[in-house]
Amino acid sequence: MSNLQYVGSERPLVQCILIVEDDPILGDLLLEALQWEATYQGILAPSGEMALSILETITPALFLLDYHLPGMNGLELADQLQHREGGDQRPILLMSASLPQENGALDDLITLQKPFDLDKLLQLIAELLAS
Repeated sequence: MSNLQYVGSERPLVQCILIVEDDPILGDLLLEALQWEATYQGILAPSGEMALSILETITPALFLLDYHLPGMNGLELADQLQHREGGDQRPILLMSASLPQENGALDDLITLQKPFDLDKLLQLIAELLAS
């Protein structure tokens, strides 16, 4: 399944964003924020394992990952996403109140410190999808 929906040969109407967040309140808030924007469709996964399962049926335009997840953390999931076979690289945005700073683990990732402003998040998503 494609991550874009088209009408004729015009620009894409909807871009799919996979949100991996185990906090149901924040997950629902992020889904609502994306629904306010007519060009995004959010899909919520509560764990990295569930996100990987979802990727068998969809190809999101962007990944929005929490760092603190049950099972594998967001950094481990980002590593798996970046090394998926045959996959072109999609933007990954890692969000957390406390991110590890050792060993340059975040050098190749875009991060967002929690708590964050929803308008800032939506602006960052728009910039990542435009590039």
